[in-house]
Amino acid sequence: MCVIVSRGSESSSSVHAFVFVSRARASSLCRAQSSVPRARRSTRVRRTARRVRAIAFVVMDAILAQMRAAQGIVEDVSDDDAQTAAGDEFGASTTTASTTPSAEAAYHRAMVSLCAEFASATKERLGGRWYSHFESWLYSRRERPDEPFPRGEDPRRDKELMRKLRAAGSTSGEAKYICKRLGKASEAARRNCLSAGAADARDKANRVRENAFEVGDGVRKIELACGKVKLEINERHYEKLRAMYARKTRAGDEDGFRRAAFCVLARYATMQGTHYKAGNMQASIPPRVFDVLRERFDVRCEMFASPFNAYFDEYCSACDATDAAFGSLGSAFDFEPESGSFECNPPFDEAIISKLAGHTERMLASRKDPLSFCVVVPKWTESQAWMRLAKSVYCTENVTLEAKEHAFVSGAQHARVDQLTASSAATSVIFLQNKAGKRQWPVTDDDILAIREAFAPPKRDSTRDVVEKWDPDAPLGGGRSTRRLPRDVKSWVYANSAGKKRTVGTEPADAEPKKRKAKSGGGLSASFFRE
Repeated sequence: MCVIVSRGSESSSSVHAFVFVSRARASSLCRAQSSVPRARRSTRVRRTARRVRAIAFVVMDAILAQMRAAQGIVEDVSDDDAQTAAGDEFGASTTTASTTPSAEAAYHRAMVSLCAEFASATKERLGGRWYSHFESWLYSRRERPDEPFPRGEDPRRDKELMRKLRAAGSTSGEAKYICKRLGKASEAARRNCLSAGAADARDKANRVRENAFEVGDGVRKIELACGKVKLEINERHYEKLRAMYARKTRAGDEDGFRRAAFCVLARYATMQGTHYKAGNMQASIPPRVFDVLRERFDVRCEMFASPFNAYFDEYCSACDATDAAFGSLGSAFDFEPESGSFECNPPFDEAIISKLAGHTERMLASRKDPLSFCVVVPKWTESQAWMRLAKSVYCTENVTLEAKEHAFVSGAQHARVDQLTASSAATSVIFLQNKAGKRQWPVTDDDILAIREAFAPPKRDSTRDVVEKWDPDAPLGGGRSTRRLPRDVKSWVYANSAGKKRTVGTEPADAEPKKRKAKSGGGLSASFFRE
């Protein structure tokens, strides 16, 4: 069977013709294929059958859509169209108007299964920081920054992950197989959460439970739970969300606030891959840098932020469906100001940075009023996205911050105790300004020095680098926190000055280091050559 489909206007599609292959014609085609070897012939037959089935499904969808339109029936969007209908944000048709805690919990559970699949496939090759590679893979494969699950199963779209796997010792075939396996798992998780989902509006299914506990050193956390999904947030950030919610909506609606807080907490946990150590893609600049930008460049708005790390009252974020209740202005790529000074710290993904470069250039080219952007991105000198920013005609200053000489606030700051983390790679602070913006906010040497000092990492009294002061894997029990530190230790995981990690709990903090035994036999010692 051969089907020909032609689309009409944007609002409707029409099926123009169906051409059925007769039995005689099918017999002649089979006779023509008889000269082809059996293996190749069976492959061609299967390939042709797949194409025919795909075309038939497209035609049937078009016919059903025409019939529903003629009868005046309006139905929910399908799985494939859920990302493109009724807005630019993820699932706008279902999340903008009817985002529920049960929906976000379904997304979170689906991402947990995908995270486990990624760990099973890559942990032996990528090492202990596989969760960081998982988060990078999610951002590189998403069609939009606010879409939790990557689409498609084509391994050719996973060039960066394939490069990492091959650098870790995998063959080309093994890397391709792993990428295809992850693509299938992501597609299955996306479809499962959409069909699970999440339009359950029952009060019982969307009930959010709140539980406060202490983790030591006077730090308190809040646990929000919906069903079996339990998420944690620092009390300080929880009260910040409460104030933002009261300012945007109405004060006193405690049930509505808890539901909105759980939704935004679950969505960002899903975006980061659900691992408690993830969050590099949502890292922000230190508060002192915001103060410098506000005092010297009159910056009042962030174009890439979240309700957790937003410093100013005005900010753009990726997940408008969950962030609108906390004052978000929507996506940064839909935000087009006429004038002003803005801070841009996008996720460190080349596609997003390239899109930001084009977006800012279009605005700077069409505005006559003062317009300025302070863009903070990694210094990827071989990246086309970085080159597009650094070599732009609107670039008035390009400041380089060397590795270990500056710090960022963790993207999971709302759930961690320690906030600032020294950067392990160089960063570029690029100012993009039109002529009027350059006259109003010139970048001087004093401004650059102030920015460098504000970015400087904090000085610690000890040589250890605290990763976590509590054990996030320990369960809560009996109304009493079981995550307190043992009396004889200072942290759960720490690193010595040499950068070698060791787990605490098996030996006290003041224990003497073990002496290494001298190796015997084989090589010659250095004293032999000195003598």
